[in-house]
Amino acid sequence: MSKGQVFLITAIIMIVILVILRVGVNLPETMQRGRKLEEKFEKDFFVDIVDELVKVIEISYHQPSNITNNVYDFGNFTRKKMTEKLKEFEFIYVGCITPKSSGIATMNVSAINLLNKPINLTLILNDTPPQTRNNDNMIDYSIYDTSFDINQGTHYILTVRYNGTYEENITIKTKSWKSIYIGFFDVTLNGSKTTYKDKFQKSYTLL
Repeated sequence: MSKGQVFLITAIIMIVILVILRVGVNLPETMQRGRKLEEKFEKDFFVDIVDELVKVIEISYHQPSNITNNVYDFGNFTRKKMTEKLKEFEFIYVGCITPKSSGIATMNVSAINLLNKPINLTLILNDTPPQTRNNDNMIDYSIYDTSFDINQGTHYILTVRYNGTYEENITIKTKSWKSIYIGFFDVTLNGSKTTYKDKFQKSYTLL
């Protein structure tokens, strides 16, 4: 083997060693950058999920009887896809619809449990006296339908409780001769390192 060949082989070996050392030095930085990109992707994806849940109502409100089932189908589909990616998606939803009428009327209420566990659900309408509805064993992947008596034109608070630790209030502003739909969302995505959560309600005047 000539001196030139030895020099070339030595140079190649040195270059390889330098590359390995450089990669080793930059590995923590590369891993950190990868984690940040993953967290950004998870956050953006969570925002998209929330936006799509709202759109489900907006594209379904012409057929209000389908809203709950459409929200359930989208939430269920999303949870299955997140499970495939080893991420946990949790979701509870309460939808209220008032009829197009005046005076005493019936407000239909539906709750969706996609919390990965059964819950003891209580709904309380701040009427006089308060009206209470209970589902002592609302299983996962389920819908609970009930109703309350209301006086159109009155403002109400519907309190949502489950398992003795959770409580949220939904504001319901009824209107005479207007059908109103109120949707309350509590959405959670447990990502690789971060938990993303959003709670909100949307109100729509139906046609």
